[in-house]
Amino acid sequence: MSTDALFQPIEGPECAGLEIHVVGGAVRDRLLGVTPHDMDYVVVGTTPETMRSRGCLQVGQDFPVFLHPRTHVELALARTERKTQAGHTGFQVHADPSVSLEADLLRRDFTINAMAIDRQGRITDPYGGQQDLEDRVLRHVSDAFREDPLRILRGVRFLAKLAPFGFKLAPETEALMREMAPTLAELSVERIMQELDRTLQTNDPLAGLSHLSTLGITDVLAPECTALPVAFQTADLETRWVEWVLCNQPTDACFDRYRAHFKLSTHRSTLCRAAMCLKSVTKRDAKALLDTMQLLGWLRGNPPDAAIDQALRVLGFNRIHLIPVVRNDGLSRPRAPCHGTKPKSSWAEWQSAR
Repeated sequence: MSTDALFQPIEGPECAGLEIHVVGGAVRDRLLGVTPHDMDYVVVGTTPETMRSRGCLQVGQDFPVFLHPRTHVELALARTERKTQAGHTGFQVHADPSVSLEADLLRRDFTINAMAIDRQGRITDPYGGQQDLEDRVLRHVSDAFREDPLRILRGVRFLAKLAPFGFKLAPETEALMREMAPTLAELSVERIMQELDRTLQTNDPLAGLSHLSTLGITDVLAPECTALPVAFQTADLETRWVEWVLCNQPTDACFDRYRAHFKLSTHRSTLCRAAMCLKSVTKRDAKALLDTMQLLGWLRGNPPDAAIDQALRVLGFNRIHLIPVVRNDGLSRPRAPCHGTKPKSSWAEWQSAR
């Protein structure tokens, strides 16, 4: 994609004269020869008052992000952040004209995402992102990485997303992510599930998910779900969740506890439960088949759930029965179902009981 195309969404008098850079993933993808789909813009050396005077609408009161008046793309003022409390959102943001582009890039997660390009096509790369792109290395920018536990899961997602290029974790970044793993308990389950969903939607999710155990992520989030498929047999997000769940041979009680902890939707819960039932069905097991039909509402005369029915068709009877069971180190083994004990009252208590 040309530099002109990168800046086309913000061309016009509204942004004339402002120092604006494209930053983050769009720069990374452009250098990798991939067409960028999401553009992030940073405005350096200006104020919220200036942005509002040009017709830009501020998003929120304390966060310096504005919507372009015509195209509604986001324009963020260069900013720094300071950790104030646990979690993904516990930051105090500072933005004023004195914040440099380099200071803004310093707060980002990985060096390959900490580059910028201006309207003339000049690249700003203060932290070695281009070299790490060439070396296919995922490396954190600074020690500020440890302030946001969500970045651990983002790292897993980037390993999956960039799998065609063969990226690996830098040794120091892998060590830091492993050290940070216990802080994942600070995140909301909604944020965790969102990142895992995005990983599962990549072309090669196992390139990222295979790191869950070695980084200690599984121990914190789902200590009874260490198994992964050898390969995902389906491409749909929901059916990939089913494949992952079935690998761990959950009991009903185990599934119920994880369903509650991760606040699974009714759709996802019903699909997983139906697949669990179908996996136990044999030609002579009429009760298991009836239980499954009851679960899906077919015996009550309810209208069918088209999405669930389609997902079950995608999985197919044979696929459900052929899902392999492996350890996270990739070695096949027989595996007992997860059983567990009584549900813990909090994630911290759950983890302390390990």
